[in-house]
Amino acid sequence: MDLSTTYLGLKLAHPLMPGASPLAADLDSVRRLEDAGAAAIVLHSLFEEQITAEQDASLAHVDAHAESFAEATSYFPRPEAYRLGPHDYLEQIGKIKAAVKLPVIASLNGVTKGGWLSYARRCSRRGPTRSS
Repeated sequence: MDLSTTYLGLKLAHPLMPGASPLAADLDSVRRLEDAGAAAIVLHSLFEEQITAEQDASLAHVDAHAESFAEATSYFPRPEAYRLGPHDYLEQIGKIKAAVKLPVIASLNGVTKGGWLSYARRCSRRGPTRSS
């Protein structure tokens, strides 16, 4: 039985794919999804608010302690403490595309035209989606 379909312009072998979940955060899980027959990998959404909040928070943390002692900077949250921030999200797209032959579907949730288009371009520059 032919279950092939087209989704978002992608030709898929079938319409069954895991929804956005923590499974796409780990490359071993992504490979297991491919081995199990997933038709595509869907990433969780990156919200424009995350991007702007991260930028605003960095400035606020630095400004808040501008007149403090140097050791106060040790109280700043380390960037690696954040799970898949905007930069990491883009890196994860590239890593997943390199790890599997499935289409990778990123999800952007933008509220402004400029924000949406800017990050959509960044996601698409992570290389062409390879289909099986």
